[in-house]
Amino acid sequence: MKRSFVLIVILLSLTVSACSPFSADPIPGPDKQAVGTWKGVATGAGAGAAIGAQLSAGTGPGILVGSGFGALFGMFSGLGIDLLEEDQLRRQDEQTHLRQVAWVQEVLSEHYTRRLELHPNRDIYPADWFFESDASKLKPESKVLVREIAYLTRRRMPWSRILVAAYNTSRDPNSSYANHLTNKRAEEIALLFVKYGIEPRRVLTKSVITTEPLLIDPYDSSSRYRQAIEIIPLDY
Repeated sequence: MKRSFVLIVILLSLTVSACSPFSADPIPGPDKQAVGTWKGVATGAGAGAAIGAQLSAGTGPGILVGSGFGALFGMFSGLGIDLLEEDQLRRQDEQTHLRQVAWVQEVLSEHYTRRLELHPNRDIYPADWFFESDASKLKPESKVLVREIAYLTRRRMPWSRILVAAYNTSRDPNSSYANHLTNKRAEEIALLFVKYGIEPRRVLTKSVITTEPLLIDPYDSSSRYRQAIEIIPLDY
């Protein structure tokens, strides 16, 4: 009778774990499904029931008390695992952000050094810093770059309207595709400028189709600026 009762309690604990909505195999890394907590409850309840039975000569109350304490201990143990996974995820996010910030600072440092030599009165960027070829959606890593440019623009020119101009080189200045692409690119960056703190009334966009690259960089490919982005202050 004693062994049968213990076996029933353990089986019930394992059944709860198997039937739980959180019992699916966790994905690698922090899975945010509280799997550790639920498995800790089930395992702890089963182990506690067995220990409770041994200490109480197989009586029902001893098994139930042991099961309860075991489940409680297992829950906190599993919860600790889940919290460690959450901390791991947070640290990974922080490291990714720091790498992105370091990349942005390096890129902008190079940009402003070349700007002094090539176009000291204009703020022109190659479009491939922001977009894949012929794409109008920003590359995920480039959002940090836009955020930093918006921050610098907001600090240097807090009163001025800002024109986001997108350039594309085409043999046909009236190309509907080229105009659509540059319009969407300018709008994409302008929306992020607003998101990062520049007032909507101060942000304008413009699409420009040219027959030649906007800029020739003697240290880079002659076609590098066939597609470009320029940030233009309108009020000095």
